[in-house]
Amino acid sequence: MNDFLVIFIKLVVAFCNIAFWLMIVTITYNVFLMFCGIPKNRKLNLISQTAVEPKTRFAILISARNEEIVIPYLIRSLKALDYPKELFDIFVIADNCSDKTATVAKAEGAKVYSRNDPTRATKGYALNWFFVRNLNQMLKLYDHCVIFDADNLVDPHFLTMMDRHIQTGKTFLAGYMDCKSPEKSIIASANALFYLNRSRYLHQARNNLGLPLASVSGTGFSFDLKLIKDTGWETQTLTEDVEFTMQMILKGQEPIYVREAIFYDEPTSEFKPMIRQRFRWGMGSVQTMRLMTGKLFRFALHFNHKAFDAFWFLAQIPFFFIAGLLSTIKMFIQLPLYLDNPAWFARDLIIPVVAYIATILSLILLVKLEEKSLKLYMKGILAYPILGVIWAGLQMAAMFCKDAIWHPIAHTHGVELKNLIK
Repeated sequence: MNDFLVIFIKLVVAFCNIAFWLMIVTITYNVFLMFCGIPKNRKLNLISQTAVEPKTRFAILISARNEEIVIPYLIRSLKALDYPKELFDIFVIADNCSDKTATVAKAEGAKVYSRNDPTRATKGYALNWFFVRNLNQMLKLYDHCVIFDADNLVDPHFLTMMDRHIQTGKTFLAGYMDCKSPEKSIIASANALFYLNRSRYLHQARNNLGLPLASVSGTGFSFDLKLIKDTGWETQTLTEDVEFTMQMILKGQEPIYVREAIFYDEPTSEFKPMIRQRFRWGMGSVQTMRLMTGKLFRFALHFNHKAFDAFWFLAQIPFFFIAGLLSTIKMFIQLPLYLDNPAWFARDLIIPVVAYIATILSLILLVKLEEKSLKLYMKGILAYPILGVIWAGLQMAAMFCKDAIWHPIAHTHGVELKNLIK
């Protein structure tokens, strides 16, 4: 029995070591992406800077649930766009609202559609409901659909920047997500850093490498309505943005990032709502992984490196879970050794310490690259690695869940665009 236990422990440790080195490879790839995201894309920047006569007809679509506080500010910022007013309209889905969202949005000039179906209360279902009823008519009147969340604010040049890239033949584009209130709390600052990190080290990197974005980040993106002409909006998961992006990649689309098309999102600023939001994202990512990784992998087998990058974006979810689980098991197995040999513990502690310092330095670089105030973000920078561990834990917990209840995040930071702290 003792021999069997020794063999078992050796096998577990061996698997842990293999998982460790595979994780190093994965982290190395992500670090590679980070460095690739440092330079701006001159070709895309030139397109953004080259004035053309506006041509694209936009349908701006907002799905809102109990957003009466913030939605007026979004609509006002949209009405202040420098784009020709006859080339865009604003639509609001008042989805399962119990407040005055519909009334307020209508008073601000939006075309409002009220929906009540508490059994299907996610954004994906709301978008599906809207397009089932309106897609045929929209295809006659508009070229592109832009999706925003109700808590957003939009830079006056957003549609102008999108139109310039669309006129070069681009059909699926994501804007630059900044944050409304990073100064509100440490958690808000860390969440704002998460968005900046995604924009620079993931989106910008993929632009520079000629890879499609792995996710259009849920809001502030535009797509050609012809892309859903035959299917409509057909997402099933809690992260409809990731699922929709993967659907488009499988159709041969290459979503790009337009950093000059700026909009602002309200980051979660309290701990409990952050936990709910991150678990929902984790659950949605797992759902998307189960739906899409097999399809992407089969696509990647045809030596399609773009599909492989998208596949690996999703496949990291179970991989990091398994690696984290094995690392925890290894720690418990070696606990007696640590007690007898504190130097071993100090040696193994070097890795997380180095990871913490490296993360801090990469975030300081990020803030400098994005020309933000280091003072404004410093508390979030210091807390980010710790919160990152919590986010990873929630992602792991999501692996065990088959379903999750969607909980809305309350948005309370109503502010005019001109009054933002930037």
